[in-house]
Parts: sequence; C-alpha cells; structure tokens
Amino acid sequence: MEATSMRSIRLLPILASLCAACLLVPAHAEVAPTPAAAIEALFNGRASEPQRYASAFREQVSPQQVAEIVAGMERRLGGLKSIDTRRSGALLHFERGRVPARIALDAEGRISQLWFGVAELDDDIDTLAGLIQALPGDTALLVVADGEPLVSHNAQAPLAVGSAAKLSVLRALALAIEEQRLAWDQVVTLDPGWRSLPSGQLQEWPAGTPVTVATLAHLMIAISDNTATDALIHLVGRDAVEAISPRNVPFLTTRELFSLKADDAAGLRERWREGDIDARREILASLRDAPLPAVDSLSPDVTHEIEWFISAEELCELLDATHGSPSLSINPGLADPAQWQQVAYKGGSEPGVLNLSTRLVAADGRSHCVIASWNDDAALDQQALFDPYRGIIERLKGELK
Repeated sequence: MEATSMRSIRLLPILASLCAACLLVPAHAEVAPTPAAAIEALFNGRASEPQRYASAFREQVSPQQVAEIVAGMERRLGGLKSIDTRRSGALLHFERGRVPARIALDAEGRISQLWFGVAELDDDIDTLAGLIQALPGDTALLVVADGEPLVSHNAQAPLAVGSAAKLSVLRALALAIEEQRLAWDQVVTLDPGWRSLPSGQLQEWPAGTPVTVATLAHLMIAISDNTATDALIHLVGRDAVEAISPRNVPFLTTRELFSLKADDAAGLRERWREGDIDARREILASLRDAPLPAVDSLSPDVTHEIEWFISAEELCELLDATHGSPSLSINPGLADPAQWQQVAYKGGSEPGVLNLSTRLVAADGRSHCVIASWNDDAALDQQALFDPYRGIIERLKGELK
C-alpha cells in the first residue's frame, strides 16, 4: 500500500533548506566556490565529500544521500552538460533533459541549502515509453490520446497494482448510489472492524465517528486511506466489488491484505497462492476475528501473491467510468492540473509494485489515458518511472495543439 500520497511524491526530489552553522575554515580548504561551481562539483564525483556541506545541512541530509540523488539523476538523464544560473536558482542541462535547482552557500562556501526540482525530459513519447518498457521486471504501459492508442505495451496483462485497485471500489460505490442503495451524503459511523493500517488518517479516528460516504470516497482516492477503503467495501458489499473486478475474487480488504503479509503468515500466503476461490474464502473467514497486525510485523519482502491484479486496459476503463467523481480530482498525481481541464488520478505502490493511472481532459474536451504498471522482485527506483511518465503527459499536451 502507498506509504505516501502522490502529493508528497511530487516533492520527492530532495529539499533541504537549513541555516548553516558558522565554522572555521580548515587550512586546506578550497577558495569559496560560486553556486554554479558548487553544483558542478557535485556532478564531478565530489558529492560525498563532507567538507562541501555546512554542519547543519549534514545533520539533516548526509553527503552520501546527496551523492545517491546525483547518481540517480545521471542514470536517468545522462551527464551534466551545462548550468544556467538565474535569480531564482539554476537550470541544469543534462544529455536527456533539464532539472531546476536552488543552492545557497554559507560564508565559508559550504552548501547550506540544496534543492533539485522535477526533471523535464527532452524525449518524444516513443522514446519515453521505451524507458518504461526497459525497466527491470514486468511493465505495462497504455497511452491513449483522443481515443487512439499511441502506445500499448502489455496493456492486457494483469499486473499487481496496489492501491490503484481502489478504482474498482469507487466504481462499485458509484453503481450503488445510482441504484439508491447508498447516497453520497449518507452518514455512517466508523466501525472498529473497518480499521486498517496506513496509509491514511481514519485508522487514528475514534470508533463511532460519523462520516459521510463522500468523505470516505475522497479519503480513499485522494490519500489512499485504507480504513476508508475497507469501510466502503463493507458498505457496498464485497460481491459488488468482485462484479467490477472478477479476476480478484475474493476481493481483499486492505486489512486482510496486511494480515496475509505479516511475517508470521507465510503459511497462509502459501495456501492462498495454491488455493481456489473457495479455499481463499475460507482463509479470509479465518481472519475475521484476528487482530490487526502491527506495522512493524509486516514482511519487508515482495509478496506479489497477495495483491490485486488489473490490466492497463481495465484501469483505463475504470477511469473512464469514474472520471466524473470529485474524489479523483483532489490529488492530480504527476500531472499539472493548471494545464488540463480535468485530471483524474489514482496510483498504487508497495514493495515491488508501482502503478500510475491518469485520465486527462484537454481544454478542447478531448480525453486521454496514461496507465503505467511496474512489478519486480526487488525494490523499485520510483523516480525511474516517474520521470518518463511525467514526460509522456507533457508530450500529450503538445500532441493536442
């Protein structure tokens, strides 16, 4: 499940803004560099040198962390070619794109503030798609512009998608409201049996707190609140969600998923992997009265067998069916909402799983869908997917002019 919302993911290029302590310059110190020279040194293999940073900066961000960030940019963007300085900071030009940056030096020329912004890739859609397809493990990518597929790579393959499966819950909820079984302004009280683990907020709220169905939907989609998700699965009925996503029968609540991912649940995971639908329902019945596992009891290993599996084409269809829901417009993911008439977004992530699903409507009313899923048996470098995915959205904007 998502450890952070996409709103925080958009800030992941590291921001470290600190006041520098005054230190004496050692006898062997270099002449204080200019901001551009200080940045250039970081990309010349010197980012890990402690003497380059003010002590207050090092207390928050280690030189090794900066070196890893620098190395990651070079892997994705190629070598640094030039630096344009400007009043607000600098623009770093790489072989395959640009990154805005800001830096401040203390009186001794040490870095006291350092920020790298979102990368802008120069590549066209096909090249950006190739970067995603070349990622290790299994990937799926679907790019649709005004109803025409521009890219379709493994688009029919069901991959693990994490919290993007909550689109199935949102669709089942919308149908329940159309059938007048539920209403957006209906008030329900939080049941302790709905309580799950983060991400989210509701797991901290007192049992019995009154909330509306619309609030549950907003929290489920905008911040991927797992307790809100389980509340809605119980309210609409598991069978209603399974009708939307029949491949995922029985459709797991997030609480059940966490219970199956606990360190001491290896045997249950094996039974789940080998069992048919009836056997899996028996496993879930056995968990009904089990306590919620602690966060630190969850297995750190990739456990793809306990997941929701949905294809890129199916996710695009779910976004088409639900895009009018206000819940989908609260968190725009990696798209800039100022550039589009409408952005509908949901993503998902956990160890070895990453999904980004976005539906966009241009100013002229034409709609587009960008779905990317990535599964691997190792930890994922999320930025390796974020950069080309964001670039595809930027190129789509140009395609429609």
